[in-house]
Amino acid sequence: MTFDDDMLRVSTPKGNRDFTLKALRLSWPPPLQQTFWGQPYKRISCSEITDEQRKDMTHVVRGARYILKEK
Repeated sequence: MTFDDDMLRVSTPKGNRDFTLKALRLSWPPPLQQTFWGQPYKRISCSEITDEQRKDMTHVVRGARYILKEK
């Protein structure tokens, strides 16, 4: 299940960019690899909160972080 505020952070050379998964039409958990701006990125961290745990939490946002994949 994907909640409205599930998000991901993409670390770029110009700084971090944050997106909700729904804005990118992705579901939770986000993929291990994803392309942004024509570049391959890999997920390096991801919240481990389950859907069941998250549904009762109003003060928590699940997130994942991506960095540029090494060539």
